[in-house]
Amino acid sequence: MVVTGQDSQSDESHGIHLADEMLQKKIAILVLSHYYPPEMGGAAARIHGLSRWLVNYGHDVTVITGFPNYPAGIIPNTYRRKVKLREEVEGVTVIRTWVHASSHKKSFGRLTNYLSFAVSSILAGITLRHRYDVVLATSPPLFTGVSGLILSRIKRIPFVLDIRDLWPDVAVDSGAFKSTDLFIRIARRVARFLYSEASHLTPVTEKKCEKVALEGVDREKITLVSNGVDLDRVRTKKTINWQGQFKLEGRFVAVYTGLIGIAQGVAVVVAAADALRRSGNIHFLIVGDGVERDVLMKRAEELALENVTFVPSQPREAVPAILAAADLVLVPLVSADLVDAVPSKLMEAWGCRKPVVLIADGEPADLVKEAGGGVVIEAGDSEKLAQKITDLSKKATVLEQYGENGYGYVCKHFDRKDLARKMEDVLLSVSGTRSK
Repeated sequence: MVVTGQDSQSDESHGIHLADEMLQKKIAILVLSHYYPPEMGGAAARIHGLSRWLVNYGHDVTVITGFPNYPAGIIPNTYRRKVKLREEVEGVTVIRTWVHASSHKKSFGRLTNYLSFAVSSILAGITLRHRYDVVLATSPPLFTGVSGLILSRIKRIPFVLDIRDLWPDVAVDSGAFKSTDLFIRIARRVARFLYSEASHLTPVTEKKCEKVALEGVDREKITLVSNGVDLDRVRTKKTINWQGQFKLEGRFVAVYTGLIGIAQGVAVVVAAADALRRSGNIHFLIVGDGVERDVLMKRAEELALENVTFVPSQPREAVPAILAAADLVLVPLVSADLVDAVPSKLMEAWGCRKPVVLIADGEPADLVKEAGGGVVIEAGDSEKLAQKITDLSKKATVLEQYGENGYGYVCKHFDRKDLARKMEDVLLSVSGTRSK
């Protein structure tokens, strides 16, 4: 009887094991991303984070991307004079292919940059002999989505479109284009076509999910996979004494880190610094690069601002230490119309236990209020920003509580390893390998 009981238990355990194997079936994933580390920005961080976690979960991940050049438009010496390069980065196979490097300061340069990768990524994908179960392409730019769709047709596998920003809506909402422009009208048609042809869509915010559904996409075909933070990579040890290097000891430091582009609206930070030019204990640190950096530096110089320091873009691993040196993190967006954009730098600040001032409206404002991780100011309101920074500079206990609240919220909702599980579920489902 004992032996029989053990055999029965063994059979039951074996059945459970087989069921687990079915649930955890491993697949080969082909990812297309215009941006990838060592490039900075939320796009590169998102795809690298998801890819490395999918590898950790046992899947085979190949990423096709361009040679790094964003946002400065300069390809590092290591990658110059190459047409194609294969690398292994934390278990992820990275295929780098030719791209026309551009600083994105002019529309023509930006367009050629996008188109060059669209073409070279298709050619690179065609030449890969490895068999894949699904294609995942991240947009913007929309051309990357087109490349993903083409490769999925050639390889006869499902296509998932990851939507970080809704193009061309974000270009119109940020003021870069008008809704009546020919380019915008064409882009909108391309976007709708991609939505209809994709096997599944993974927008990064709830409002983006709602907007996509309004385009006639079945809600069951849409899954929210938010931006997040690689909490296992947050290292706040100060390898560089930032406050000492810039002689900021004893001052209240408000920092902005990230892309300095049109949509980010960093001009509001410079305007607030101008309003606080006579407040000797408050200093602004603006860290990053982008098309608006030179413009803002020139503006600060014209205003003779001594309370603003511009720092070039830093390696991603240095960012947590920079945030750790700050008393307050600023997260602006250029327009109140960008209601569905949740900047990844918001989560990064909370991941470092730092309080934020969000200068934006819509979904990110709701997030800050729900998390209790800081305060919210309307987009573009530099006077209110200056006043709020002044008030907060005298409330150390409140700032500490904001930081702790934000950290707890990120741990619960935006840990990248958990978000990668959501993406995994989508990819398993569309590839037909998830157990029902």
